[in-house]
Amino acid sequence: MKTKISLLTIALFCLFTVNAQLNKPHFISLNVGTSIPLSDYKEVKDQVISGGAKNGFSYSIEGAAYLNKFLGIGANIGLFNNGVDNDALLSELEAIDNTINKNNSSINTDDWINGYAMVGPYLSFGSEKFVMDLKFLAGLMSTKKPVVNINTSSSSATFPTSAEEVVASNIGFNYGLHFRIKIVSKLGLRINAEQFSSQQEFKGKIETKDSIGNIVTTEPIIKQQISTFNLGAGLVLTF
Repeated sequence: MKTKISLLTIALFCLFTVNAQLNKPHFISLNVGTSIPLSDYKEVKDQVISGGAKNGFSYSIEGAAYLNKFLGIGANIGLFNNGVDNDALLSELEAIDNTINKNNSSINTDDWINGYAMVGPYLSFGSEKFVMDLKFLAGLMSTKKPVVNINTSSSSATFPTSAEEVVASNIGFNYGLHFRIKIVSKLGLRINAEQFSSQQEFKGKIETKDSIGNIVTTEPIIKQQISTFNLGAGLVLTF
């Protein structure tokens, strides 16, 4: 009996939503939030010259034009930056070389910076006061891998001690779920939960000291999966 009542409630809600759905819920929004690194992007890899990202910030402008009540085509343009977890890098150095101590070592780094422009379909459900958006977008993502400078007291230092800043671009994907909550007239609050993913290839100069202190310069190709879960909020105009 409870199951039948629950199903009936869901059916009535869906019927109300369809009937109350705006004719064409076009929107544009400005958003800010946090960027949480995932998987390889978070982990230190390639002997401390890649990965190691930590929580950062995200910024975007997004909008869509609708073909009917439910289906729209839109774009998302923005960036997110993530600092480098220097403590994790130092821990990795200690694991590579047991003569290294955090107290007599230092690392200087910049941020990872990711800019993107994505387009694709939006599927929306709701009413004048509340709209839920689902999206799957694809486009271009450009990533700046930060400079890394390592100073230690190690006598061997057979790991990279310097990696230059380098930029790479590739196809990226963005999918997520958003809620639009009306505040007044056409202005509302938008709550965002979305994921970004892109496979980048970097080729930059890396310096390593050999066992007798000579500087060896190489230009390896570094592959880095950029993957983040971004949470945020913003102001949205639905019209």
